[in-house]
Amino acid sequence: MKLRINVCHIYLLVILLCAVDGWLYSGGGFLAQGLQYILILMSLYYTVYANVYYKLPVYFKALNVLLLMFTIYGVLLLINGEQLFVQVSMREVANTRFLKLIYKSLLPIYAFYVFTRKGLLTEQTMKFMFFVFLALTVRSFIKTEESKLREAQEVGSSAEEFTNNVAYTFVGLLPALVLFHKKPIIQYLCLAVCGYFIISGMKRGAMLSGGICLLWFLAANIKKAPKKRRWIIVVVSIIVIVVGVYFIQRMMETSNYFQYRIEQTNAGESSGRDELYATFYNHFIEEDNPFRFLFGYGASATLKIGENFAHNDWLEIATNHGLLGLMVYLVYWIGFYVTWRRTKNHPQAFMAIGMLLIVLFLSTLFSMSYDSVSRCSAMVLGYYLAVYSNMEESPLIKKEPLENTSA
Repeated sequence: MKLRINVCHIYLLVILLCAVDGWLYSGGGFLAQGLQYILILMSLYYTVYANVYYKLPVYFKALNVLLLMFTIYGVLLLINGEQLFVQVSMREVANTRFLKLIYKSLLPIYAFYVFTRKGLLTEQTMKFMFFVFLALTVRSFIKTEESKLREAQEVGSSAEEFTNNVAYTFVGLLPALVLFHKKPIIQYLCLAVCGYFIISGMKRGAMLSGGICLLWFLAANIKKAPKKRRWIIVVVSIIVIVVGVYFIQRMMETSNYFQYRIEQTNAGESSGRDELYATFYNHFIEEDNPFRFLFGYGASATLKIGENFAHNDWLEIATNHGLLGLMVYLVYWIGFYVTWRRTKNHPQAFMAIGMLLIVLFLSTLFSMSYDSVSRCSAMVLGYYLAVYSNMEESPLIKKEPLENTSA
């Protein structure tokens, strides 16, 4: 059989090569940077393509405005050329970081949308890529644990348990489980694996968003299950919840660090976020310069006003982009919500986009959401938005250029 390779497969290959930065080749070097820019350029092409050839859902129209705002501010930051530092660690932050992170985070949604509309990204490819992303995320989690343990030993610390930010990436994998709606055994096994690492990561934000997403997933699964199988889904869901509670209790009994994190939460301790939030909130509210209040202080200005990024999307945008930025960001989330509600006639799209809405919106409250959408989340969102579009709209506004889909 002739192997059919299309541009979507090439795009996914570039993503995977970027993901193994520091594993198959030197991390941060010329090749790594080159692959990152290739990914961004490909994504930019399909962003323009989607806007030219397709009648896009409301979500994309809101995203277009958000990206335009970020691009203007990012370009101004590059022109300004000011050196920026995370003051708490005196780590220099490149001026290109702002746009690179946002483009790598949000532009792939357009690319996956186009690939799906063209028939180049199929459900089978999506399922395969889910397992690839799952394996890469497990590897990243383990590597992060090893790195933190090594750093602790170098400074003479006896610590053996740490928070692991990769837990958020596992949360981003959860919406992809909708792909296996015909194979609930695979769904729940993968759910258990992701749940294990989310809890093991000890990131309270990840556990909160993952827990809410899990409950919504289980409730939706029970609701849409045929009556003859509903009791089975109910039993399996109860088992999943019981096992999850047992695992948390076990962690409480055996992990001193996990106990400490829970005690921090009960005591209202937010790992220094309270001070950060107060700094940026007060700065925004007390701003007496009308121009700064409306348009903010510019991209990454939080590093000049505080000691770190805001670790909250709304405060970050209020500081950097002012009241205008807050309004644009609010419109983006309204567009996300409206589009999700319109997918209610497609059960899988409704569930997947709903889970992504939960995960990504909650991330705005305690971690950067708009510049850290995982590749898997972007793939699922672009795919199901295209599935919805194929049902609701005519495929093309104007004739698309022909494309050779095999090699």
